[in-house]
Amino acid sequence: MGIIEITLGLLLAVALVGAIGKWLPVPLPLLQVGAGVALSYLPAFASLSVPPEVFFLLFIPPLLFAEAWVIPKRDLIGVLRPVLLLAFGLVFFTVLAVGYLLHWLLPEMPLAAAFALGAVVSPTDAVAVSAVTGRLRIPARVATIVNGESLINDATGLVAFKFATAAVVTGVFSWREAALQFFVLSGGGFVLGVALAWAIGKLRAHLVRFCIGDPTVQTVISLLTPYAAYLAAEALGLGGILAVVGAGLYAGVDDARHVDTATRTHAWEVWTMLTYAFNGLVFLLLGVQLHSVIAGIPHTSAFGLALLALGVAAVVIALRIIWVFPAAYLPLWLFRSIREREGTRDPREVFLVGWAGIRGSVTLAAALSIPLVTASGTSFPFRELIILLAASVIVITLLVNGFTLPWVIRWLEVRGDGIAEREERAARLATAQAAATAIRQELPRLTEPAERDYANALIDEYERRIQRDSANAERRRQLDAFRDAERRLRLAALRAERDELMQLRESDVINDEVLRIIQSDLDHVESLLSGPGSRAS
Repeated sequence: MGIIEITLGLLLAVALVGAIGKWLPVPLPLLQVGAGVALSYLPAFASLSVPPEVFFLLFIPPLLFAEAWVIPKRDLIGVLRPVLLLAFGLVFFTVLAVGYLLHWLLPEMPLAAAFALGAVVSPTDAVAVSAVTGRLRIPARVATIVNGESLINDATGLVAFKFATAAVVTGVFSWREAALQFFVLSGGGFVLGVALAWAIGKLRAHLVRFCIGDPTVQTVISLLTPYAAYLAAEALGLGGILAVVGAGLYAGVDDARHVDTATRTHAWEVWTMLTYAFNGLVFLLLGVQLHSVIAGIPHTSAFGLALLALGVAAVVIALRIIWVFPAAYLPLWLFRSIREREGTRDPREVFLVGWAGIRGSVTLAAALSIPLVTASGTSFPFRELIILLAASVIVITLLVNGFTLPWVIRWLEVRGDGIAEREERAARLATAQAAATAIRQELPRLTEPAERDYANALIDEYERRIQRDSANAERRRQLDAFRDAERRLRLAALRAERDELMQLRESDVINDEVLRIIQSDLDHVESLLSGPGSRAS
């Protein structure tokens, strides 16, 4: 079976496992790993191997860019101190602790290779965490810390990983030089990514001015942006990972301000599909790779390796718990300004941040990107063991932390703070008031009775929104019940329109082109009625 058929088979598996995941109370990444293991027993997938450099370049830039694009920038700035303590402090703590521990347990493993494993397992995965917590209500601050940490520690962990693997490959390593290069190259990469995203934003704006605002063209440029940032940084010897993060952060702000509705809608759908498929492929490939890695382990050492894998995973989980409490409370005790600005921290929320350290696609992508050989032509030492231990940490954190996280949230009685809902309601109220005011200002200019009647009808619609968003909880429930009834009537009318439209097509009264045009109009109206914001509108 050729690479095209294998790729199509993997994409089909992503879709099928995703559908099964809707019915099972199991984290989706765990199901995808299991599906990958099952696929590895098929002859076509048994020998599947993706070159490490291709794997890293193909998956990491778009996944990191998408995470940076969607993260709330204001909220991230508000929790930047704890995020940086986790993304930098905890990453280096994990790299050193896991590296020295593994080197102590396996003296024949080079210290740099042990550090490479510590760097691989240091980043958490926001996608895996959100797959578990998506249906649970947690405080906005906790969610922002976990997601922001995952975004930045992807970069710090992968940069540390590159230094460690380079030390193994070349046999040369200097702590002082590594620290200097880390800050210089990473900072330079971040600045380059921001600058490149700014330039691409200007290019897209100029294309619109020259009447090339096609959403498809604009979306293709958006998809190429993370690869451009990564490749440009790598070509200049800068940090490609932080270049992608910088580009994603800037593009998230710039697109919200300057991209038109059609392009924004189209790009969102394309990016949603791409990140879903890429994350699914990463976890499927993890399962496929697990089979070959485990098959290469001598049966005589299987029990010892299983204990080693459990031990490394336990250490990774424990290190995070050990770190989060001092990182949360020491700055409050030492600095009065921080204490006055941030207040006290609920220990339940601190523990929740510590327990949400689930590893995922970035850990796997980094492990699989380990070079096959060193500069001298010898095999990379303990490469298979590092991949096995990294995969074990992913699976164990998914099983232990992922399965128990909902129970931990309920046991700790941690509830959502409702900040996002209150901000959304306030924003909807303000925008509805602005719209009603704008229409009232236009009324004196309207001369036709039909125009004035339509304007008054629009004002009445916005007044109903204002009434709903300014009402108390009990009144909102009553108004929601009325709007639900109204929505059901409108959806029933749309279904009747669709049925009649299909009847006209089947009777050859209209052709396919007319069918698609009217279907598109009906789809747009139905998306407004059934979309995520329809209930609050």
